[in-house]
Amino acid sequence: MMVRIFLLLLVCVSFSLGSDFCVFDAKGNCVSVLHDMREVQNAFPENGFKKYYVATKEKSTAQIRSYKLMNPTRSSGHKKWYEVDWNQGVKLCPENKPDAENGFWIVNGSAHVDFRNCVYVDGSPYTRSILVLFARNANDLTDADSSWILVNQAIVDFKGKNFIVYEGAGRTYDRYIKDTSYAVQMKYDLIVDKTELRVRDALWLREGEKVNEKHSVLVFNEDYYPSSDSLEVLDYPSRYYHHYLSFRSKKDGLESVENCPKLTECTYNESANGYRLPYYDEWLVLHNAGRSKVFSWGNEFIEDSLKRYADIHCFEKKSGLYPVKQYAPNQYGLYDTYGNAYEAYFVPDDYGYFGVIPCSLSGFRNPGKACRELLKYKCLHRNTIITNATYKQPAFQGMRMVRVLE
Repeated sequence: MMVRIFLLLLVCVSFSLGSDFCVFDAKGNCVSVLHDMREVQNAFPENGFKKYYVATKEKSTAQIRSYKLMNPTRSSGHKKWYEVDWNQGVKLCPENKPDAENGFWIVNGSAHVDFRNCVYVDGSPYTRSILVLFARNANDLTDADSSWILVNQAIVDFKGKNFIVYEGAGRTYDRYIKDTSYAVQMKYDLIVDKTELRVRDALWLREGEKVNEKHSVLVFNEDYYPSSDSLEVLDYPSRYYHHYLSFRSKKDGLESVENCPKLTECTYNESANGYRLPYYDEWLVLHNAGRSKVFSWGNEFIEDSLKRYADIHCFEKKSGLYPVKQYAPNQYGLYDTYGNAYEAYFVPDDYGYFGVIPCSLSGFRNPGKACRELLKYKCLHRNTIITNATYKQPAFQGMRMVRVLE
């Protein structure tokens, strides 16, 4: 898997971005533009690598210049992962090994180095993963050290663990689901976005991409957003658009895992390492932070407990949505799992996988206990029809991306 990531980064640098990558000197001057990674060995002066690095060509002067030398959240051999917040810069230094000061850095983002050959990776205002490689051989990156900087993302330890989950809206369109629970064993550790995809992120992901205007986040519905001005709702949840998964994978130098010839007919490549929606079982566990209960606090609904995680009166206001990260995270460090937008997840189907909204009435005959309780407080369209005394049809559909920890 690591070799594949290296190759993908090479392809990203060599072909996808072309002249967007440079060899920089220690003062931040672009001394050589890279059109092909095979030029690396000729791009560095003969007197050593330590004053040079490879990073994106365009360096924003608006970036927050705050860097933190930190311990990794997870380590495995030559691989490390660091969890950071938006706009948090990270300082990484070569490990104390022979020839460490003669190595060079490759960063899928904006960065600079100092005289000790430490790299300073600029913080990102967007939720994403930034890959940083430290190599000693320009002709062979397979032995390089790798660091993933996880911006507004959390590592969730899932692989091999067993959970009891409580079904809400059902797993398929043709099963009659009563309130029930079942055991599930997770296959992967996951990297999970801490928040729902924001308008800010969606606008960034759309740059240079062909986007179906029917799903455009630039057309704001006043029943959900408080303004039609995109600048005023940058930190509000964005509408679900399945192409954002491949757009983000491309930005982070990863593979696209999803193929959707039709919106309701998608297949998922499990051998790929890009972004996808959480599976149905994964979302139920993420939603409740691994607790084998109906809710993260227990089996019984408690309004005061819900107040910690969501705006319980949001549907009474003019705007149905509110900015992300306003309330407490759950025990996994994830925000808004009980409130704000309805987040899509993957469910199996004869055609492969397709994204649906949790607790939707469409095709589901019996919403479970959690849905029946939470839907009383969800952010809804102001003109939503109440279908019965305790249940409202979900409206705004958002998304939260995950990927397998490679």
